[in-house]
Amino acid sequence: MTRVLLIRHGETHGYHDDVGLTEQGEAQARAKGKELAAALPPGARVTMPHAPTARGTATAVTLREVLLAELGPGTDVTVGELVPDARFDSLQFLYAGEARESSGVAKHRIGLEGERPDWARAFDRFDTDFGAGSKAGGPIDRWMVATDLHFEPPQVIAYRAWAGIRAQAAGTVALASSHSALLRAFASAALGHDVGEPRNLEHVDVELHGDRATVTYRDESTEVDVPTVVPPWLDPSYLDAGERTAHRW
Repeated sequence: MTRVLLIRHGETHGYHDDVGLTEQGEAQARAKGKELAAALPPGARVTMPHAPTARGTATAVTLREVLLAELGPGTDVTVGELVPDARFDSLQFLYAGEARESSGVAKHRIGLEGERPDWARAFDRFDTDFGAGSKAGGPIDRWMVATDLHFEPPQVIAYRAWAGIRAQAAGTVALASSHSALLRAFASAALGHDVGEPRNLEHVDVELHGDRATVTYRDESTEVDVPTVVPPWLDPSYLDAGERTAHRW
């Protein structure tokens, strides 16, 4: 069995740019690392893919440090190196000819003066707070039900999560530090309804059994097929290879 935990990053300083974790976020990651270390079975082979964002990377760094410290030198559990993986990246936004991590685009929106182009109006419908309201999940609430030409849609990010899950080596336990949009879209697609905003360091548990998977989030669990085809309106190079350049039309 292969197991993948999609883990939301720790509390961040805000969503005005791609920034790291607060002291509280680091404490959350340390607590999660201790929880995970206590739950790993003997002989587990742990891999650590993570979103390449600052907050995703910082979460993964702390998780790994705590795992190694808690497991100790005599453990038979192996913990792999950190591996940045765009398949577990944050919500993407089409800006300046390519898909970019949405909080990184926020700094361009904040610095924009004068008449708003279409992309800025789209971003304003998503978020104008970049702080407490964003941390509470308000922008993702709106994104889950919005139709927009600039943001990566929930269906696409759910397939992107599957691309990352499918890429994990058989028999491993992957601890994938990621983002709330990915967790929420993935779990909602599997469970058939909007599951709500994940808390910092909360996770979605995915167990792979051949061509079937068990997806568990909070107190809900379901079995689903592991996708083996993608719809014709999706580009595998985006899902699998992290291609982010827009196509000319």
